[in-house]
Amino acid sequence: MRRRLVINADDLGLSPEVNAGIVEALRGCVSDTSVLMGAPFADEAVRELRRLGITHAGVHVDLDEVLGWSSPGREIIPRTALVRMLGQRSFMRRCEERARRQVEAFLSSGLEVTHIDTHHHVHGFLPVFELVVSLAKEYRVPAVRFSPHGYRLPTRQDICLDPATSRCMQDLLERSGIMSLDRMVEGARSILDDSGILLSGDTELVVHPSLGGDAWRAEEFNILTGEDIAGLLEKRGIALVSFRDVVRAA
Repeated sequence: MRRRLVINADDLGLSPEVNAGIVEALRGCVSDTSVLMGAPFADEAVRELRRLGITHAGVHVDLDEVLGWSSPGREIIPRTALVRMLGQRSFMRRCEERARRQVEAFLSSGLEVTHIDTHHHVHGFLPVFELVVSLAKEYRVPAVRFSPHGYRLPTRQDICLDPATSRCMQDLLERSGIMSLDRMVEGARSILDDSGILLSGDTELVVHPSLGGDAWRAEEFNILTGEDIAGLLEKRGIALVSFRDVVRAA
């Protein structure tokens, strides 16, 4: 029974601390990363990847400014109003312009883009998901992060998916020829308590390590670098892979 795990570190480029934590974790068990191209330290992040000999990564599309989201966990626009706005063509054009700039900035870095995901999982909203899939198809990005059961946001209202919407998203991926993994799990501690990682098929574990900075990010760094994660996974018969590995094996 095939069991493969992508440990993907989000937010590369956000800060020097995040960059340092992800780069160090990439030397160990973290098998992939997503670059926040609109962030202040994205250029440094790309240089660090190159220094590690890493030539591929994902684009971590950030639409927070357009959606009225800010840290820590603030949503300026009420969720019901935001959902209505996402149905407006002019609003979605703003989302598209911002997302497209970030994808093109990544491509101009010379790195190979293997997947797209979004900051705070905002592609859990169907119109944003459709936009992300459209851009993936246009720019020949082979994979998009997808969680069939929705997305938990610890500091915000969750983005829930009803069965019909989830099926619609899966159908769109299939029609577009875009890959996704079987499931998504979040948080480094999931490795230690087996939260969904022992299931068959392909799983993406989303992590946010940082060498200092936010306490919760530092805790994730400590888990990822303080345990023999690779050895633990090997004992369980789980292969540690990147999105590029999954795409190439398809």
